[in-house]
Amino acid sequence: MRSAAVVAATLMPILIAGCGHVVAGVPRPAAAAVELLPTEAELTDAVGNGLSTFDFQPFVGGLEIMPDGFRDDADATPFRCIGVTETMLRATYEGADVVEAARQSYFTLAEGADVTGADAAAVRFGSAAAAQDRFAAFTEQWRDCDGQAVVKHLRGASDTDVDAAIGDVVAEDGLLSAAVVTRQGSDAPQQHYLRAVAVREATIVEVSLAVAQVDPSGSDDRAERAAAVMLNKVGTEH
Repeated sequence: MRSAAVVAATLMPILIAGCGHVVAGVPRPAAAAVELLPTEAELTDAVGNGLSTFDFQPFVGGLEIMPDGFRDDADATPFRCIGVTETMLRATYEGADVVEAARQSYFTLAEGADVTGADAAAVRFGSAAAAQDRFAAFTEQWRDCDGQAVVKHLRGASDTDVDAAIGDVVAEDGLLSAAVVTRQGSDAPQQHYLRAVAVREATIVEVSLAVAQVDPSGSDDRAERAAAVMLNKVGTEH
């Protein structure tokens, strides 16, 4: 059997691979954030094919566990739209009253699977008002970014740009959804993603699905269904 590290490197080159850890000494509230994340079975039911963590452990903590690869227009242009294309990016939560956060990645080795990977994240705030304020800011940004293309500047060994086209943005009833199509270089194949962000009480949840193809009708709700799995746990964690 191939190792989990090989699985992550092979299947999800753009999603952050989940070789994480639970931060030592984290108080009880952070454990509750972990319990909001979908189980493998719950996510499989939501998206329509099997997905596994391959024994990767979730990231648990605060702002410090959020991906921090994009900080300003030097990293991605226009930077105001980067949050639509990235799951739980640190820059999109800085300045908010974040109490705790948790994130998990899921993958599959099955050939022909329509959903090849997923990221799920839960962010809990000090109050419902703080969560609603941050979600309202996201809503304004996502609506403004519908139809925009973000250019991500990848520095280091690759030193290339990734184009991420945003479309099908829907904002209603505490739920945001969008489709993102990325391409790394003009000759590379397109990669398709479905995004959803939702709020309930003092919690925001995020989902990103890597899919074989986005439904051109705009009616693909798999990311929203995955987000609903987490929202249904808010207030019931033990």
